[in-house]
Formats: sequence, C-alpha cells, structure tokens
Amino acid sequence: MKRFKVAVVSLFAVAMGGCSDTYDPYYYDYTYYDPYWYAYDSYYVYGWVDPYGVYYYSDPTAQVIDLNAAATAIASRASTYYTPAGCAVVTASGPTVSYVFDDCEGSYGLTSVSGAVKLELSESDGQLAFAATSTDLTVGGEPFILDMNGTATAAGNQRTVMVRSRSRAPERVDSRDVQMTMAWEQGSGCVTLNGSGGSTRDGMTTTSTITDYRRCVGQCPSSGKVTVDGEDGVFTTEFNGSNTAVVRDPGGDTKNYDLQCQ
Repeated sequence: MKRFKVAVVSLFAVAMGGCSDTYDPYYYDYTYYDPYWYAYDSYYVYGWVDPYGVYYYSDPTAQVIDLNAAATAIASRASTYYTPAGCAVVTASGPTVSYVFDDCEGSYGLTSVSGAVKLELSESDGQLAFAATSTDLTVGGEPFILDMNGTATAAGNQRTVMVRSRSRAPERVDSRDVQMTMAWEQGSGCVTLNGSGGSTRDGMTTTSTITDYRRCVGQCPSSGKVTVDGEDGVFTTEFNGSNTAVVRDPGGDTKNYDLQCQ
C-alpha cells in the first residue's frame, strides 16, 4: 500500500478541497482503497486456483480432488507468482499450504509483502474449496489482514471463484465483509471481479459494489466501477485503462486522480 500514499494525499487534497465541511474523509478513503483490497485477494486466489482442474483431480472422470496433491502443487508454483526469487518460503503439509513472505512483490497492487499466510484446502461437492488467514502480514509496510474463503470451479480453460472476504487494512477500516465473483481464462493473468459488501469505521458504515473491474498483470485496471454508499451519499470510482481514476462525489463533481499501477 505504500506506493499509494502519495495518490491518497493528492486525492484528499483535491476531493476535500471544496467539500471538507460536507464529506468525511473516510468515504473517499474507502472508495479509493476498496478496489485494491478486492485485487489483493484476487491475486492470492489466482495463484492458488489458476491450474485448477489440470492436475488436482486424483480421478478426473469422477472429479475427486486429491487435496494433498493440490496443496503440493500450489506450494510448488509459488515462485511463479512472487519475486524476487526466495522471498517466499512455501511449504505444504497435507491439505495445508504455509507461506512466509519477506518483502515480496506480487501483482494487482501487491508490493513489499511480508508476514505469514495459511491456506487450508477442502472439497465441496467435488470442487476445490479454501480458507486463508494471515499472521503479522504487511503490504507496502502497512498492516493488512487476509481473511477469506471460497470455492473454485473449472470449465475447460475458464476459472470461476466465489469468494467471501473479510480482508482489510486495520488502520483504515474496523471491519469489512464482501462477497465477490472472480472469473478468468487459465494462464491469462487477467481477472474480472464483481462483488458487493461493506465496511465500518468509528461507527460509520458504508456499502460498496464493484462492477466489471478488470485488471491484468503489469497493467492498470482496464474497466470497472466502484460505488460506495454511506450516510453522506454515493461516491464512485471508475477505471478506463489509464493511470487515472475518475471519482464522482455525491454533489456530482468529477475529479481525476493518479493511480500507481504495476
């Protein structure tokens, strides 16, 4: 998250310039960060699920998942998703994958990742299910709590994952609970996200919706819209492939803000 601090300062300076007496900064903050938190979750999930259906099945005809083999496969591929080499120590024990990150770089906005993540695999009606939690995790030098579960399905080269996430930056929100659908073509490096949920901070509550948010490795978000609804009204952020996000406040004013895209 460190790389976004300058952009956030600029966002507040511009967005709050004409309406500091009307809108609490929390709404701008959440509108700005929420799509990145969706993206953070999705990048972990992409690394776990992308090869799903290729060699996870002990009996492909009956679609019986070998959870131990799945965990081993996920652990063996970790170096594909995190750099520099050796920054992530990843081990599999039964259906559990344990990560220890030391200043790793990922994608979809993940920078300077340190701390531990535990991934627990299970089977749900013949599909791969997972639950992930973190311990002392930081992203960009700021604390981040990874807390999510989901179920993956595969149809040919298409991957779809239903996720419930409580992941959040504790310094920015007190709680967050969202549900999203991830979809992508195997090996593409591009995911499309749709979801909804909300967050709280200091007694304030928001609901949010993310629609057709699409992001590829090494690129800015190419499309999508985030809508945040709170007691002050509706705030929106739109993405169009550039390094600029279009933010509209409840008064109808439209502002452009720089994005730091990887």
